[in-house]
Amino acid sequence: MPTRQFTVAELAALSVPPDDPDDIEYDEHVLADEQVTVLKYTALRRCVFRAPDDDRAYAVEYEAELDMGEFEVGGGMPDNHGWYDNDVEATEVEERPVTVMQWVPVP
Repeated sequence: MPTRQFTVAELAALSVPPDDPDDIEYDEHVLADEQVTVLKYTALRRCVFRAPDDDRAYAVEYEAELDMGEFEVGGGMPDNHGWYDNDVEATEVEERPVTVMQWVPVP
């Protein structure tokens, strides 16, 4: 699985992670932003983006604040989206159709 290192500053210049996952439609670099799981106080998300220098797509995981409305939760956002080093490892990805098994009602 090919990977590449990006600095936090390089990712910020590419709008990774996005300010709002719903606003990526018109972003030239960010291709997708999806929720992976919910942690105790944050959401683990995956951002897919295209690197402008090699035109390949990469994915990074980051922590985002949970939107709990009026409910009060934990300690808020982690520093630097949960990235504890200046370098963030991104995995090269490609878009492919995937068939999944799913439980559906019997007709």
